[in-house]
Amino acid sequence: MSWFSVIPLAAVCVALLLLPGTLIILALGLRNPAFIAVAPLLTVSIVAVTAIVAPSAGAEWSLLPVAAATCLLAAVLWAGRQLPKLRQPSRSWRSALGATKRMLLTAGVGLAIGAGSIAYQLRTAFGRPENISQTFDNVFHLNAIRYVLETGNASSMTLTGMTNGENPPYFYPAAWHALASLLVQLTGTSIPVAVNVLSLCVAAVVWTSGCMFLVRSLVGSNAIAVGAAGVLSAGFGSFPILLLDFGVLYPNFLSISMLPAGLACVNLFFGTSQLRQIGPVARYSLAPLTALGVAMAHPNGVVSLVALSVPILITAWISLAIARRRSGVSPGLTILTGVGLLVALAVVAVMWMFIRPPSEAAAWLPVQSPGQAVGEVLTNSAMQRPIAWAASTMVVVGLIFVVRHFSTIWIAASFLIVAALFVIVSAAPAGPFRDAMTGVWYNDSNRLAALLPVAGVALGAVGAAWAFETMQKKISSRLSGSPSDRWIDRRAVIVCGICPVVLLGLLGLLQARPLEAPVRSAQANYATTPDSPLVSSDEMALIADMDKYVPEDATVAVNPWTGGAMAFSLADRNTTSKHTLTTYTKAIELLNDKFRDAANDPAVCPVARAYNVRYVLDFGKNEVHGGNHGFQGLQIPDATPGFKLLARRGDAKLYEVTACD
Repeated sequence: MSWFSVIPLAAVCVALLLLPGTLIILALGLRNPAFIAVAPLLTVSIVAVTAIVAPSAGAEWSLLPVAAATCLLAAVLWAGRQLPKLRQPSRSWRSALGATKRMLLTAGVGLAIGAGSIAYQLRTAFGRPENISQTFDNVFHLNAIRYVLETGNASSMTLTGMTNGENPPYFYPAAWHALASLLVQLTGTSIPVAVNVLSLCVAAVVWTSGCMFLVRSLVGSNAIAVGAAGVLSAGFGSFPILLLDFGVLYPNFLSISMLPAGLACVNLFFGTSQLRQIGPVARYSLAPLTALGVAMAHPNGVVSLVALSVPILITAWISLAIARRRSGVSPGLTILTGVGLLVALAVVAVMWMFIRPPSEAAAWLPVQSPGQAVGEVLTNSAMQRPIAWAASTMVVVGLIFVVRHFSTIWIAASFLIVAALFVIVSAAPAGPFRDAMTGVWYNDSNRLAALLPVAGVALGAVGAAWAFETMQKKISSRLSGSPSDRWIDRRAVIVCGICPVVLLGLLGLLQARPLEAPVRSAQANYATTPDSPLVSSDEMALIADMDKYVPEDATVAVNPWTGGAMAFSLADRNTTSKHTLTTYTKAIELLNDKFRDAANDPAVCPVARAYNVRYVLDFGKNEVHGGNHGFQGLQIPDATPGFKLLARRGDAKLYEVTACD
């Protein structure tokens, strides 16, 4: 499959991400095109909640319940706006567009450069549209999509039924899997292609537009800053490509992609945003609605959002206190809101302690010295990425600007919070303090490195705009030095008009080189070769041929650590295991340990018949992490009695079980 043939699938994916949320935006009476950046977050919220509610309503998972939920929410929000005290003056699309032509042009260029750069990076990293990430976590994620399609249930409350044996399922964030399954249903494409298209669209559209919207809420209608945010969204090696390389961490990737727009909605909620003419229903509903989507994408995403939002709360309270003091009114409300602030911070502390994975899952160790960690923050080279000189320079300039203006200082504090957490997780000694501070993110340096660009892009965009405006003033002053020379005046206007586009293009070129190494790193994890760690080229070929040998209703015994479980997602054949961390029943454990003795052990065949296990996929002993987890019963030597070799590709073998006929 070529990338050109994927373009229609990408168009469907973008529509899936944007349309439900856009209907909510319209219902809220928002006509500023900037709010389109919030639409994907609202879509994720709707999709995730609908997936949980649909089974109770007897509805199978599809676009239909999503559409019904979207219309219902839109109707409720529209009705709320009609209440007399909540009514707002309507603003036409024509007036919104007419007032921001320069913004639309510059922002459009920035979005095109940023989204185009990210799409190119990921297209290069993926290699081919059908390639899969050859990493540990991908066994679960791709099989979870197949599980949703097979069961007609995308609920976060039941997804772990796929791997939890006879135990009851527990919560697992399934928003990403629900979106991917909808894309498969809408287009009929394969799961690997749907996954890569969804990843590309989330990175290029959701992340890029969200970064631009955050800057829009931070500095208002500064076209250069908004356009620069679009360009710089593609200039950090730690996101979005890192979480598509390491892991692979699709739910975390989706959640962090949503953070910039979510943070902008929090900024709007507390009245510190530069966005104006927003009605009360929109102002106070967007933040909780988008935070819900961030949480359902991955719970540590909402903890990240809270951590980034703390400076906004403090800034909002200080602004209120100063305004009331200057007006000479009673300090009662200031004291009351101050108490509310302390309560909110206490709630944050409680969330910090309880919304976290089990301690045994947070086993990642520090990876470097404190000096190295600080250096990586300053040079935007987290996790040994190449130094991003252009982005780093703009971030430093942006920091200098925002700390000089009270209305924007909070973004510097947000950046410093994440920077401090990254230094702690990557360089502090393992122990109770590190666990308390960064256990929310599994004590994993990669996950916190991916958070640095959330505020980093905004700072860099502000820095780029400040640098450009300073340069623009100097050029305009020199060219217009002689007021009587109209030709020089015209030249000044032309130069100042063309410069923004040139600046954005130059910025895009300067940040491209440091991204080559991260792209190569990801490329290695998506290549299908004879030595691929999860599914080799021979194993992939055998999985592709399973339709010829294995009936649709049969179950195949597999060792998930060697990649055999991928037959469930890639060949649409049921397997005895669907994840490396599956909890097995006693019956399946018997097959894992003794299936090859079926001709001699009378306990084996009754289990095989009960579970309709009639085939074995033997991918040898090479595991994805190089370990040895047993499964001797599924390692079938040649000429083993009771097993018929159906197909072989290199060392990968498919057997039919004849001992239990």
